[in-house]
Amino acid sequence: MEGGLSQRAIVFLVSLLLIAMVAVIYGVQHFVDPEVTVTSATLSDQKTEYEISKLEAEISRIRSDTAGSLFWLKLIALFVTVGGAVGGYLVGQSLNTSRRLSFEHRKDVDAAYQSIVNELSEESPILRAAASVKLGSILKTFPVEWRVTKERKYQIVQLTKQILAAALSIESDTKVRKTITISIALDNSDADSELANLRELDLSGACGNDAYWAKCDFFGADFYSADMSASSFRKSSLEYTQFREAVLQGAVFNESNCVGTNFAMSDLRGATFTNAILDGVNFDQAKVFGVDLVGATIENPMAGQVDCSADGDGSEWVSVKSWIDEKRTQADI
Repeated sequence: MEGGLSQRAIVFLVSLLLIAMVAVIYGVQHFVDPEVTVTSATLSDQKTEYEISKLEAEISRIRSDTAGSLFWLKLIALFVTVGGAVGGYLVGQSLNTSRRLSFEHRKDVDAAYQSIVNELSEESPILRAAASVKLGSILKTFPVEWRVTKERKYQIVQLTKQILAAALSIESDTKVRKTITISIALDNSDADSELANLRELDLSGACGNDAYWAKCDFFGADFYSADMSASSFRKSSLEYTQFREAVLQGAVFNESNCVGTNFAMSDLRGATFTNAILDGVNFDQAKVFGVDLVGATIENPMAGQVDCSADGDGSEWVSVKSWIDEKRTQADI
């Protein structure tokens, strides 16, 4: 048996051993304990009768020791001692075997996972793209043959997303980067949400331009100095996401939830926020030429200035409030 003896098998073996012991011990008593009959009818002497009474009491005590209540009490004690020893040994051996097999299986899983990660450093773009697809398949459907605990599964999933995020910051091939952006958004482990789980992910310095990240949860994610030009965040949750100094030219934030999102010093030229929720957003020193705010809900924006120049050269600074008021006037938002 791969995992050692099961608890049911151990109980069965111990019970079988005890039953065999009872049968042997009880059977032996019939051979070693013959019936002793003493007849005192012909004895008239009182002393002789006294001796016979003592002999009968002794025989009764011996019978009690070998087949009576005392015998069974001793037998029960023997059961407890032997059964406990044998059962404890079998349970210990089973647990040790289970731990050893579990450790060996974990090493096999780690080796298989490491081999996939190593493929991300291959010289061939095709192999790197294939590796990102394999990692994405782990996020989408965790391998059933990798029998790991829930905690270990969570660790592998989080590590996979972070590895793919790191790959976005160093990958030079545009096709491979596109594959990585698709793979990283395949985590559907949160059954209660229709959004892909990318919460609190470190994507600083990532180059994921033209990524399609619609319906993703980026709560608390960090896009510091990332290049996400022409990317789509449609219907995504961007609560408290950090886009400080990020390049977001032509990015789509339509119907996204941008509560507390930080766009400070980012390049938002040509970005669209149609019907987005912009509550407590920070646009300070952002480049906002051509930004579309039609239908957006804007509440409590942080104070600051924005660069409205077409070239983003800082030649046309206005306050955030003035810029939003102007947009409201133009589009009646």
